[in-house]
Amino acid sequence: MKRIYMSLIFVFCIFTLTSCANYEKQYDDNTLVVNKNGSLVEISVEDFKESKVEAEKLSAYIDEQIDTYNGNAGNMIKKKFISTEDMSHVKLVLEYKDIVSYDEFNLLDYTLTDIADIKEEDLTGSFTSADDKKASPSDIVALEKGKVLKLTEATDVVIKGDILYYNGEVTIQDGVASTSGKKDAIIVFR
Repeated sequence: MKRIYMSLIFVFCIFTLTSCANYEKQYDDNTLVVNKNGSLVEISVEDFKESKVEAEKLSAYIDEQIDTYNGNAGNMIKKKFISTEDMSHVKLVLEYKDIVSYDEFNLLDYTLTDIADIKEEDLTGSFTSADDKKASPSDIVALEKGKVLKLTEATDVVIKGDILYYNGEVTIQDGVASTSGKKDAIIVFR
């Protein structure tokens, strides 16, 4: 019985480690992964080929920025992966404890709010439900549980949960929500 128990723990650990480590293989565009617990994973892909930045200096700079932020705010950001082998396709994967650390580190103003704390006037734009039907802000605030993510930049977003509603600044294809960057993009999920 002990051997079976240990085998199950081993399989679970391998699954957990490999599922976390696949972000760099799964996404080739700038992507923000929003987890149910409010933590985020940012996959950033940039072209540094034309710049004079060296791979080692870029990696050291990123480490320094993370260390400085964590030194002031606590252990809020972890570097999970960086690939500088091809400077025309540098990929960086960072994990953030919450939306506040993501915003502060990237100088952005995104919000992730419980549905209970949202008012109808906070929900701008025309909304569509997950089953492609028109929805109103009153439908959204009537939900008992859920979260509301508001973004201002154009990016791809992967929600680890079920998307319930989204406004006209969001398009969804193959489980990836793409935001326009023109106006506030709003995604409601559970």
